[in-house]
Amino acid sequence: MSRYRNKLVYDASTGEIRDDRKHMSMLEDFWLPRREGAKGTEVSTLPGGQNLGEITDVQYFQKKLYKALNVPISRMESEQGFNLGKAAEITRDELKFTKFIQRLRKRFTQVFGDVLKTQLVLKGIITIEDWQKINSHIQYDYLKDVYFAELKEAEIMRERLSLAQEVSPYVGKYYSVDYIRKKVLRQSDEDIIEIDNQIADEIKQGIIASPEGQDMNGDDGGADINIGDE
Repeated sequence: MSRYRNKLVYDASTGEIRDDRKHMSMLEDFWLPRREGAKGTEVSTLPGGQNLGEITDVQYFQKKLYKALNVPISRMESEQGFNLGKAAEITRDELKFTKFIQRLRKRFTQVFGDVLKTQLVLKGIITIEDWQKINSHIQYDYLKDVYFAELKEAEIMRERLSLAQEVSPYVGKYYSVDYIRKKVLRQSDEDIIEIDNQIADEIKQGIIASPEGQDMNGDDGGADINIGDE
């Protein structure tokens, strides 16, 4: 131990501190001394080619990356298939990812607007004043998932019609027809006028029967619902 210990020696002739450490050759067997009753550093030989199939650490960082990108974790699992079910079966991660994409689209919309403004102004097509006038009328339409959008709209319409059917017995007692059309069916004033005009035209053309002389249940007598032009 004394022989191979780090030893700093002062050289009086030169005034330097010299290291008289004895270095061992890398080709020789090396050893680490231990004190009796004490456990020092150990040198162990590890087997080669072990644990090469363990990718737990890789999957950990992959999940972190997917989470940072707001990509649903279910997309990285190949065992899970793609489910084209009802809108209620869409997971929360997919809905969150869709909203994240919509926020990104809003940011890119500003970028596209700046690029379009620069292009038109530099080409001399319009001026800055003209751009300020037409800027509010420019819209960007992005592609959407039509299937899920239709499922969502159909499900909303089904719920509204079901609720309207449940409320219809109380028309004239607790609710009015106008209230149901605006609050339950969520029809705007423009929609109500357009629908009434379409119903009147279809009655004149004979496509549908006139509701005169029929009540809400389709029987003769009772309350009449007259639709016509004023």
